[in-house]
Amino acid sequence: MKPQGITPVGGIEPGLISMGAVGLHPLFRSEWIRRSFDRLESGELQPCHIEDVHQALKKLGRLRSMNSKRRFLDSLPEPTVDTLVFLYFRSLDQFLERTETTLH
Repeated sequence: MKPQGITPVGGIEPGLISMGAVGLHPLFRSEWIRRSFDRLESGELQPCHIEDVHQALKKLGRLRSMNSKRRFLDSLPEPTVDTLVFLYFRSLDQFLERTETTLH
């Protein structure tokens, strides 16, 4: 699935969304994903870090390599990373809903 003409969803780059659509999530470590969803389920994930997340998304957009993006994410507080992970998967869900094809 190529990101043909799609715009960023929720601030996440189209290429990352396309990769996520096929099950590849190179930006986030698996332990971050598990922790984020655990915190979401337990009610610990709160939108109070939204300004930090907004700033982090802007910075991520300026970084070119996946390694520099991951190093930047490593430097962020856990609640900010967890919220980014949640937003990424929410954006991925929105993308998949918009591009779902009918199987014949």
